[in-house]
Amino acid sequence: MVEPHAIATESAHVLGKLLTHWARTTSFGATDSIWYGSPQDQIQAFRAFQISTSFQERNGYPALTKELKAKVLGGNALRLHGVKPVTGKCQFSRRDLEQLRVAMPGGHRTYGARA
Repeated sequence: MVEPHAIATESAHVLGKLLTHWARTTSFGATDSIWYGSPQDQIQAFRAFQISTSFQERNGYPALTKELKAKVLGGNALRLHGVKPVTGKCQFSRRDLEQLRVAMPGGHRTYGARA
């Protein structure tokens, strides 16, 4: 079994290298998956993930700030396609969203890696 610390270390290196050597302004994540369902678990993990200060200093990796994560999770793709982001509050409640999720084919299942 791989230790959780080793996974976090490798993840920090992979993300750090991608964001350092493959420009921060052009990288973006794809969040659709026709085979495995919603990758919401992975999106939430990315939102919570941090690269340690020591890794940043030692390897020149950028900090995973809220702004950088927003670029990777959609901002860079919007800019690439010349689309302005929509801002403001959604006009539906959490209860409305839950009802929509349950009504969708496949229900409320998620697939993919589990922590």
